[in-house]
Amino acid sequence: VVAVRNGEFELEAASRYLGYAEQNDYKKRLDVNIVPLRDVARSGVAPHGLLGQTFDGDGVGIDGALDDYSGKVVITKAMGEGAIEGAADDYKLPPDDPFSTKFRFSRYDKLSAAPRDTTKLTGLRHKVVGTASAAARSEGDDRTVSEA
Repeated sequence: VVAVRNGEFELEAASRYLGYAEQNDYKKRLDVNIVPLRDVARSGVAPHGLLGQTFDGDGVGIDGALDDYSGKVVITKAMGEGAIEGAADDYKLPPDDPFSTKFRFSRYDKLSAAPRDTTKLTGLRHKVVGTASAAARSEGDDRTVSEA
């Protein structure tokens, strides 16, 4: 586990084996956990982007489209539809400039910006309790809706 703090966020990254490690040839995945160290939803510029949308401060989780993992072969196609503003393509960076800050919902050059407007989202809503509402994490993202 590696942890990094910058005064505003703490990021943890951990390399973990996939479930049924032996059957999955001991392949690993990278689990990421991001926790704000202050109330970022009340900042002059609310966080945005695919991860930043998590920190809108409303205590409501919104789940987007999910892939079907019931078959022997899984082809992923879900791209957050219903839980993110716009579409996944709106967040793509130019291939010739992978460190660009320019994308449809970029706030890098803004002096003020409110959190996203969740009334425009169509995903499944659920109340988030405890400290979970204050974090963006990959933990538990492999559960099905019926397990959540």
